[in-house]
Order: sequence, then C-alpha cells, then structure tokens
Amino acid sequence: MATKSKLTIPEIIILIAAATVTLTVVSTCSPLYPFNPWNDINCFFTVGRGITHGMVPYRDLYEQKGPLLYFIYALAALISEKSFTGAWIIECVMASVFAIFSWKTVKLFTEPPKYAVMLMPVLIGITYTLRMFNYGGNAEELCFPLLSVAFYFGLKAIVEGDGLPSGKEAVICGVITGILFWIKYTFIGFMGGFCFYILVLTIKRKDFKKLWSLVWRFAAGFIALTLPILIYFAATGSLKYLWEAYFYNIVRFHNSSREPEGLATVPVIKYIYSPIFSLVVTGRKYRVFGIMLVLSLISPFFAGKKHLKKTLFFFAVTFVFAAGVVFMRPLVIFYYAYILAYSFCLVLIPICKALAFIDKKTKTKTRLIPVLITVVLCVFYADALIQNKNSYLMMKPKDYLAQYRFAEEIKKTPGAKILTYDIMDCGFYTAAGVLPQNRYYCYLSMEKDFPDILEQQDRLIKKGYFDYLVTSYNFDSTTWDNYEEIRKEIDAHVNYFGDRVPEGYKLFKRK
Repeated sequence: MATKSKLTIPEIIILIAAATVTLTVVSTCSPLYPFNPWNDINCFFTVGRGITHGMVPYRDLYEQKGPLLYFIYALAALISEKSFTGAWIIECVMASVFAIFSWKTVKLFTEPPKYAVMLMPVLIGITYTLRMFNYGGNAEELCFPLLSVAFYFGLKAIVEGDGLPSGKEAVICGVITGILFWIKYTFIGFMGGFCFYILVLTIKRKDFKKLWSLVWRFAAGFIALTLPILIYFAATGSLKYLWEAYFYNIVRFHNSSREPEGLATVPVIKYIYSPIFSLVVTGRKYRVFGIMLVLSLISPFFAGKKHLKKTLFFFAVTFVFAAGVVFMRPLVIFYYAYILAYSFCLVLIPICKALAFIDKKTKTKTRLIPVLITVVLCVFYADALIQNKNSYLMMKPKDYLAQYRFAEEIKKTPGAKILTYDIMDCGFYTAAGVLPQNRYYCYLSMEKDFPDILEQQDRLIKKGYFDYLVTSYNFDSTTWDNYEEIRKEIDAHVNYFGDRVPEGYKLFKRK
C-alpha cells in the first residue's frame, strides 16, 4: 500500500539540492573555503588520515570519540587528504538524509500544497546556520539526520500501522543505534526511548511474539555494524586501547574535575535537573535554537486528534531519553544540544496545515498567493545563508590562516616532526602535510586527571624529539631551552556565538 509520505521526484530533487547548496555555503569543509580551522574536526581528520597510512586509533593516535567517526574521516581522507572535500561530500549526503526524512515526516500528518516543499530549504537553512553548527563536520551534525530516520519510522508506524515498526525498520534502527554508539555513545538516548516505547506498547497488548521479533532484528542490525569494528581492533591487537580510550578513561577522567553544584549534587534530581538546566541555558545562548526547540515541543499538538496520544507519547519518551543521556552530566557544552535538531521538522506541521487551508480557499480565485509565498520562502532561505557566521572565511586564500603560514616554515624541514602543545589539533598537521609521530599529539581537555599526556609530551620536548612545536599565542614557553620562537600569528576568528575574537599561535623550532 502506498504511503502518504511518499515523495515525488521533483520533491527529492529540491530537497537534495537545498541540502547541498546549504552545506556548500555554510560549511568550511566545502570548496568555497580555504580550510576548516575547528579543532575538533581536525582531530578527527588527523586520526582518519592516520588510518589510511596504517595507524590505529587510540593505539597510535589517542582520541576520545568513537572509532566509527575516525573511519568516516578516513573515507574523507581517501577522497582528499589535503582538504576537507571528502568531509563536505559526507556532510551533503547526511543533510540530504535529514531533508528527505524530515519532509516525509511532515507529509505523514499533512497534505501540503505542492509549493509547500519550499519550506524545507528554509528549515535546512535555519538548522545548519545555528551558531552551534560552528565550522561544520562535528559528530552531532553527522548524527542527527540518522535520528530523523528513526523518528520517521516511529511516527509512520503510529499513523499508518499498528504503532510498531516493521521488521525491516527494526533492523535499520539496530544499524542506526550501532552507528550512534560507535561514534559517540551518549547519542543513543533517542533509540533507548524508542525501545522503551516499543516495550510499553507490546506489554500493554501482551504481544510478546511481536516484541521478540523486533528485539532479535534490532540486535541483528546492531551486531552487523559492531562486528567489523571489533574485528578490526582485534586483528590489530588494539582491543585494550579501544576499551581504555573510548570507555574507561572517558568515564573516569574526562571532565571529572568539574564537580556538580547545587541541585545537581542530589543523586536522583541531577538526572532531571541537569538536562533541563542545560537546555534552558543553551536556548538562552542560542535564541534561534531555543525558539525552534520550543516550537518543536508544541507542534505535535497540531498533528491531529486521531493519533495524538501515541504521537505525544512517542515524541515525549524519545526526546526525554535523547536530552537526558546527552546532558546526564552537570556540564553545559552548548553544541551537544545540536543532536536534538532531528525534531525541528515538527515545526512545519502547523505551517503546512495553514498553507493547505489558504490554498483551498484561494486556488479557485488566484494563483498569485502560492507564487508570493514561494518567493517569500526563497528570500528567507537566502537570508539564512547570508547570515552564516562562517562567511568571513569564504573565498579567502589558504595563507589567510596561520595553519598555512606556519606550514611554509615547517615544509622547509623534510619529514618534519611537529607537536601541537597545550592546544587541540587546529589543522597544523594537515596544512603541513604531515602526521603526528607520537600518541598524544595534542591537548585533550583531560590532562589534569590523566597526566600521561603531558608527561609524554614534556619528556619528548626535553629530548628535542620534535622539529617544531605549535602552541597558543599567550603560552609561556620559558622552560623550553632547546626550542626558539620563530613565528607568531593572530587570525580573525568567529566563536560559537558569532562574535569576532582574535586567535593566535606561536611556532617554535628546535635549536
């Protein structure tokens, strides 16, 4: 039976085109930009480049995210090791997934007029120009489109089925959970909520046969994604490094020095208080995100009375689980909330219903209103792209950035060994065309609790192991007797909030 959410070829073309244009304009991974200077993404890309040269994550290059993220960036490096073109292509694909399944979700609850699809470029433009998008390519950005797929499956089962996903959809959800788990395991909260929803529904119906059918298919999808990863680390003798870096050290050391305060110290309350507090603070800092989130929470009430209870229950448990797991710690890191952007499609449901009403009332009188609405939507979309905070870097030459100005010096030493000290990897390895020669190749925000990092770096610096050291502009390097400062630069930089702030670096050379 044909589903009402089936897309037409013109709709698919519009959605993919809008996603591609948007990411091309806003992401500094795209060919319109000289480089992506974000430290997180450069860490991922450096490890990905290392994989293509036989290095193993965690064992040879220490990092904290999940291994699948580094394999994704290894794929990007295979496409282009000297630029982020590969990452841009992956971004465009994931943005297209978000666009397609978001519009399919909207069509489950409405019968929008044909021109209403032009709402989607506006939604995509707003979603990908949020300040927390930063420079593009982060884990949250790559993963929330996967949640939009699972979100659609759950709502489709409610609107067009018996409330439960099909066996095929259960397998896909298992694969999606595996992807999320092996990229950043705090992302699996949504899928935990989905499983809770299924458990409640099947127990209420006493349909344990259906429950078992969905469970083993879900598990099969998860295992199918997980096995190749475990085999890779087992074959390279690196399972212990995977366990140590991605599980043990993160739980024990990462941000452990940031103690909870106030209500967050109460064992039971903190798991309720922390997510609410984090979302409120994030919404206040990022006004557009806050508005979109509030509208997303309200919009399910416009989905129609027929499926209202199940829709609200499904949305509530998946959202609460998603936000709760991401913000389970009493620590506000703003871009964590970006994973919740999967729900933004709900904002279009009442808008599409309003447009359908207007279309019904006016189509026998004039076609001017649809044309005017389409033009207005195109203007809003263009405005969203123009407001992109990364535009200051667009079409700039590579030497606009300190990474490439330093690379001019570093390349004078064939096979140079470099270290980014007291700062994260901001792209100096990639710009210089070299790979790190030591396991702890940059700052990782856990040095206070995990001293092995600085101990190794300081020991190698004392031995004069590195040809060059890169550090922050204000770093006091008086203890480095065997290195001399040869260059320092200050670049224009735009932070998470869109504010222009200077960002400087120093380059040292071994005497």
